[in-house]
Amino acid sequence: MALKLIQQDAGTLREAFDERKGEYEALRAAGKWSGAVLYAGTLLELALKLAISKHLGVTNLPTIFQVHDLDLLFYCSGQYRRLDSDDLLQENFSVVYKRWSLALRYEGATKTQRDADDFDQALFDSPHGVITFLSQYF
Repeated sequence: MALKLIQQDAGTLREAFDERKGEYEALRAAGKWSGAVLYAGTLLELALKLAISKHLGVTNLPTIFQVHDLDLLFYCSGQYRRLDSDDLLQENFSVVYKRWSLALRYEGATKTQRDADDFDQALFDSPHGVITFLSQYF
């Protein structure tokens, strides 16, 4: 029996990450805070899947990784021990993990600039932003 793989390879996931990052930045610039928060979580999910691809040494991930469970994805990235040992990284991850879900797609303008700023700092703060940290692994 053949292993079922996600159709998108790591190169396509990277292109999607770059495209979503541009859209995320445009949403922030336009003051569309709820959209920016939604895209922030999507960016983290893509970054984690890219890190998993590199960690596993594969181009296409198995379909089991077609999930939105950020904690599981972080564990599978091979960087969970680092998360456990770095309080600031863990705090930043918690901001997104506790406050993001795909359910945001169905909400109106419920997020504020403060929310969007919290997510931006959690993801891109140097050196403890989650995506800043993960970027060395994809």
